[in-house]
Amino acid sequence: MSRRTFRLSCLLLCALTALAAVVASAAAGGGNPTASGHANLSVGDGQTRTFSFAAVQHRDGTVTGQAQVNNPSFPIRVHFAIDCLKFDGGNRVIASGPVTQSSDPGTIAVGRISVVAVEDNGEGANAAPDRITTIPDYDPPKSCNDFSVSDSGLRDDMSGEVVRPWREIEAGQIQVRP
Repeated sequence: MSRRTFRLSCLLLCALTALAAVVASAAAGGGNPTASGHANLSVGDGQTRTFSFAAVQHRDGTVTGQAQVNNPSFPIRVHFAIDCLKFDGGNRVIASGPVTQSSDPGTIAVGRISVVAVEDNGEGANAAPDRITTIPDYDPPKSCNDFSVSDSGLRDDMSGEVVRPWREIEAGQIQVRP
């Protein structure tokens, strides 16, 4: 990764994190369900995969939000619009939406549907680490409503299989406010 690409990625990551905080606080103030945060995960070659997102479920049931994933191992950067949130209990949510930008359309094309599950395990020294699943992508019209979460991870309800296991985040913070 070039120095310029790295700087642009860091700048975008900071902007998305700030956006997540603004969206989450504004929506929470209005009493709307929200999910937001940032997560870092190490991948097989030791590089850090980053994931940032913010989404709100409006009073009319519609969902708006954004997510950005950067995986330097592929290398690929994917941005998707979150248009579906499915809350599971008080601390888990599944989010999905169409890919709007991809640095490698041959691997993940614009228009594919990305799906992710996150788990907010609270804050403080005694809290368990927050968890996230890696992000599969599907042909439309898949949505978060086609999935559920279990103690093992993200499950495709049609096949009954866990398609992505939970991963403890190494840095960052997830906030789920149903």
